[in-house]
Amino acid sequence: MRGDLEPLHEIIAKDNYILDKVLVGSFKGKNPLHVATSTGRAEFVLKLLEIKPKLAKVLDTELGAALHIASANGDIKIVEALVELSPEMCMARNQDGNNPLHIAAMEGKVHVLKKLVETFPLAAQVILDQGDTILHLCVKYNQLECLRLLLEIIRDPEFVQSKDANGNSMLHVAVFSKRFEIVEHVLNSTRIDMDAPNGAGWTAMDIYFFVRNRSYRHEVDVRIEKFLRTAGARRRREMLVFTSQSQEKLMQTVMVVSSLFATMAFHVGVNPPGGVWQDNFKGHDNFKERIAGKAIIAYKYPKSYSCFMYFNTVGFLLSSSLILFLLMASVQLRPKRRRGWVILGLPVFTIMTTAFAYTYSVIVVSPKHMVAITDTILVSVIVWAFVMLLFAVAAVAIHERGRLKIG
Repeated sequence: MRGDLEPLHEIIAKDNYILDKVLVGSFKGKNPLHVATSTGRAEFVLKLLEIKPKLAKVLDTELGAALHIASANGDIKIVEALVELSPEMCMARNQDGNNPLHIAAMEGKVHVLKKLVETFPLAAQVILDQGDTILHLCVKYNQLECLRLLLEIIRDPEFVQSKDANGNSMLHVAVFSKRFEIVEHVLNSTRIDMDAPNGAGWTAMDIYFFVRNRSYRHEVDVRIEKFLRTAGARRRREMLVFTSQSQEKLMQTVMVVSSLFATMAFHVGVNPPGGVWQDNFKGHDNFKERIAGKAIIAYKYPKSYSCFMYFNTVGFLLSSSLILFLLMASVQLRPKRRRGWVILGLPVFTIMTTAFAYTYSVIVVSPKHMVAITDTILVSVIVWAFVMLLFAVAAVAIHERGRLKIG
């Protein structure tokens, strides 16, 4: 503790193997190297390391090495001596999961942190148990200079974007802690995604509006808001606007779903629940005269069959309409009018013929006494086809007229 070298030599002379007891764990708690390091006795530390270099790797009961202590104290002379003997101790983690670089960053020992990063760069990218990086620690402990140093040395974009267990990047933490100087530096010196949401779905701007002082505009709040707005940061609700890419994905999804619904409706219309009669039968039962190929449910539950066919036809026509609308919106018509008619006319004609095929399939499987249902469906499909045809013609005409005006 006093750093007296003369008594040290006397003790070593009496028991040349006394320091070996430290290596085999005879010392409990902190060993002489830890004590000398914590009191800043650099000459005494150097002498101990000269006598027994392996002391640099010995951990105390809290899994701390002498390098942890020297990093916390900022004793650069001791740090240099320790890393020269055992540079791999930069990766040693104490019971809290911190390595010496984490300790130096939290304590703001910039010169020590620089030496450790230069000695063992990989140690700076160790992730803590809570998902924090050394960048998160610099922000939480308000160590701007350490953060500045790390961002200059570590130029890994993925590491800069790293998030903790709660999905917070260092920018989220800086805004939440109101570290306006750190917010400014991070926005100006990195390409961090300022609109990235955290685990709760909040962006940095959302966090600002949550933690700002609502009673009056404090200077810190004003500066943070200025930095965020200048950088173009947005709230989550401001980002819920369809871009061209998101619109294209949405149209593709709706097209797939609509096609699935139309297919299901067509299949159910042609193959009604319960199937169809397999043979002809003339009797005086409640089913009247049954004919092979006619829907069984139409005889057993005529009212339910009527409702089923009406709703199924409406679903089929709505799905087909949506498919047509999406085709009209997505098909890129050519400057020449004939090409535009052909490109849009083919899918329109295909869907309409499918609709009439569905209609006549329903007519075939429906018994004769259900003629009112089949006639209603047939008229509905004819009207629908006529309206869709007019809509398609109008869409092409408006598009071509727009192109002519532009030309």
